[in-house]
Amino acid sequence: MVSEDAFAYFIQSLETLENLLHAETQAIAAKDLDTIDSIMIQKDESLQILLSAKDRLSDDPRNNDLANAKIDYVMNLQSRNANSFKKLKDKASLKSNQTKQGLSSDGKMRSAYLKN
Repeated sequence: MVSEDAFAYFIQSLETLENLLHAETQAIAAKDLDTIDSIMIQKDESLQILLSAKDRLSDDPRNNDLANAKIDYVMNLQSRNANSFKKLKDKASLKSNQTKQGLSSDGKMRSAYLKN
C-alpha cells in the first residue's frame, strides 16, 4: 500500500472508531446495555483494525496535524464514555443494593406482621 493510501486507510479507521464512540455515547445516555455491549465488541474489532492501519504507516501519525487532532478527539471521547459508563454502572449497582435492602426490610416487616 502506498503511503498516501495507508494514511487514508488509517484516517478512515480512526473515523470508524470515532463513529462507534458516538454511538456508544448515545447508548450510555439511553442506558441501553445490550447496545453498549454490542458496540464494545465492535470497538475492539475497530481498534485492532486501527492498530493494523497504524503499523502500515511509514511515519508516526502524531506528526500529522489532522491525524494528531483526530487521535486526541477519539481518546477524549473514549475517556468520557468510560467515565459515563462507570457512573451508569455505579448508579445501577447502588439501585440494586437499595432494592435488595428494601426487599429485606419489607420481608422483615411482613414477617413481623404475620407473626403477630
